[in-house]
Amino acid sequence: MKILSKYILKEHIGPFVFSLLTIIFIFLINTIFRDLGKLLNKGVSIGIILQFFALNLAWIVALAVPMSVLIATLMAFGRFSSDHELTALKASGLHFYRLVTPVILAALLLTVGMERFNNLVLPEVNHLYSNLSKDIRSKNPTIILEPQVFNDIESHSLWANEIDTERNVLKSIIINDYSDKNALKTILADSGKVVYSEADECMILTLFNGEMHEADIKEPANYRRGSFKKMMHYIRVGNVNLKRRDRKRRGLREKNSAMMNEDLKHKNESIAEHSERICTIAQNDWQSLLPAGIWSASNDSAYTLSRVAHPIVHARRMQSQIKSQLSVIKSNKKSISSLKVEIHKKYAIPVACLVFVLIGAPLGFMARQSGVAAGGVLSLIFFLIYWFFLIGGEALADRMLLHPILSMWLANIVVGGGGVYLMVRSVREASFIDWERIASFFNKFRRFKI
Repeated sequence: MKILSKYILKEHIGPFVFSLLTIIFIFLINTIFRDLGKLLNKGVSIGIILQFFALNLAWIVALAVPMSVLIATLMAFGRFSSDHELTALKASGLHFYRLVTPVILAALLLTVGMERFNNLVLPEVNHLYSNLSKDIRSKNPTIILEPQVFNDIESHSLWANEIDTERNVLKSIIINDYSDKNALKTILADSGKVVYSEADECMILTLFNGEMHEADIKEPANYRRGSFKKMMHYIRVGNVNLKRRDRKRRGLREKNSAMMNEDLKHKNESIAEHSERICTIAQNDWQSLLPAGIWSASNDSAYTLSRVAHPIVHARRMQSQIKSQLSVIKSNKKSISSLKVEIHKKYAIPVACLVFVLIGAPLGFMARQSGVAAGGVLSLIFFLIYWFFLIGGEALADRMLLHPILSMWLANIVVGGGGVYLMVRSVREASFIDWERIASFFNKFRRFKI
């Protein structure tokens, strides 16, 4: 029996590894096409670019592993069936459940491993990816000067008729300096040489044979003009070098379950606190809202109206305070729903490894005549069904239309239930859809037709 279990698992390893690498490659290529141009425009080094795409591998693996399990199960059992190995094993007295058991146990171990990966590794990698993305977005792009165009650089505008990129020489230069809000400076030069200092993050211009004009914006009469044979001019270019920051604040997908459970505790405490404030507002202000003696017949009309006007104003203020507290409670409840969704997602997606085995094994019989192509198509269809319920459930939970726990486990319940049904039908060697029962149902329905 151990030999048979090893043989069945061995037949799954090849398709699993092949499909895993293929899916990772497809996702990674899509990410490269989407983000590579932006990274190059920012002037990011090759090492940072490789690190950026390497950090994307974590979420790709989290999605690719369950889908690879489905493809591997479909292909392996499809081959067993097409080569009549399943028929031979059944003829020798082995039950179909016995053949699927080692795969289910392997999927269970993989589920535990993916749960640990999603809970411990993925949040940390997502945090590193988020920090790197923010650092890259805040980085200024590498300065590229174009001839006969005003190049805007921080608080300067630079124009050159000719630019020799090999020697970094500029000819017929015009520089407008807007760094001083009270003065406008314009520098004209016949030629110049540009050097960029990475340490000081500035552009150093050595200008030759030119003039400098400076006008006071508030007092235009104060105008100065000077000439020079050689002058050094510095243009500050901030944040061109990529500055790495370690941000402590984390988003939902950058936290593990323990962190989010702690957030849940604080949110529930906040709801209890604001609910208590509403009770306090209503209790303490009720007497001032309806003061004693307001309905006394001895009061004159003017005095009574003044006493009535005060409670009305007070009631409006109390209503505004209660609405404010209710708004905070509603916001906390929405945050709690999002937190529960992310917590259960870390467990629901790994369980898909087990669910897809229940689907893949019986579907392998359906794909036995068509081979790999049918296995790939069926895998894609059921993965899309699973993902539709997962994304749809998350969207409904975010709108608080569906309980967050049910929203994350609905995909496993639906697809897993379908897998159990197909498994039972496969054991009984019956067709996947009982057309005779459906026909008899409609025949009974016709009897009651008027």
